[in-house]
Order: sequence, then C-alpha cells, then structure tokens
Amino acid sequence: MTKLLVGALFCTSLAAQAQSKIDASVSYEMQRSNGPAGNCGCFSLQGGRADGSYRMFNGLAIAGEISGIHASNINGSGLDLSLLTYMAGPRYSINMKHKVRPFAQFLAGAAHGFDSIFPHPTAASSSANSFAFTSGGGLDIGLSRHIAARVVQIDYLGTYLPNNATNHQNNLRIGAGIVFRIKPST
Repeated sequence: MTKLLVGALFCTSLAAQAQSKIDASVSYEMQRSNGPAGNCGCFSLQGGRADGSYRMFNGLAIAGEISGIHASNINGSGLDLSLLTYMAGPRYSINMKHKVRPFAQFLAGAAHGFDSIFPHPTAASSSANSFAFTSGGGLDIGLSRHIAARVVQIDYLGTYLPNNATNHQNNLRIGAGIVFRIKPST
C-alpha cells in the first residue's frame, strides 16, 4: 500500500512538473456595467487585459492581472469613463484531455476610474480609486507546446467608486485572447 501511495505521489509530481509553471496572457475585454441608481442605465466598456500566473503545485497558482477599459459618451450623456484595475489572488486550473484547461479564480485589488465625474460630499473630481474584486473563470485550449487560446473568460467585477447613490458597481466582464506558456526545462 505504501509503495502504491508513493508511486501515485511520484506520478502526480511528474505530471505537475510537465505542466507550464508560468502563464502570461493578453486578451480583449468587454465589460457591461450598471449606470446610475434607480434604473439600469447599463453601458459597455471595451479594452484589454494582461495577466500572468505562477503554478505552485498541482492546479493551484497565484495570478495577477492588469486591465484597462474605456467607454465614450455613456448613454448619450456626454460623459466618458476609463477604468484601470489591478488585482491578484488564487487561480485553480485542471488539465484535461485534448489540451483543454478550464480555470477558476478569485482576485482582489484596486480600481482607478478617471476621465469622468465622481461625486464626493463636498465636490466632484475627475478620478477616484476603490477596492475591487473579481470572481470567475475561463477556458484555455492548447494550440502548441507554448501557446494556447483563451477561448473565453467570464468574470463578475465588483467596484466601489463614488456614484451619488450606493457607491457600488456590478460589472460583467467577458474576454478572449492568447496565452503564452513557459515550460520547465528538462
């Protein structure tokens, strides 16, 4: 029994070592955000995202991302919005047959909104910062040893920028892109 357990652990270790340790990706991103309180007033932003992860063991990795998106003339108001987010946290992925790798993650960090109007109790400003978090996942499909397609990534993004109401925004992010995998040398 002990030999079987040691053998299983050894095989798991070899399989984990054959996986890439570092992934880096660039993606197109579309975000659907809620507008002012009282009605949806929803609007879309577009931009890009860069992320990376370092696989620590099995499917568990530490991931980080930077995202930048923009919307012009939101709902005909003449207002624009640019939003940067930078977050990090755990990512779990599973290597499946046919080079398919689904993943799930929870990241937390900050959001920086600018080129818009952010109301405060005494005045308004053109920029604001807040806590931000995202929870979601995606699907990567290997194209070669070092490149994969991020077929889809879907996340919920919560931000707390000033908005003269709840100061909370619910955002749905959808993206796709390319993943670069760095394999360990053998």
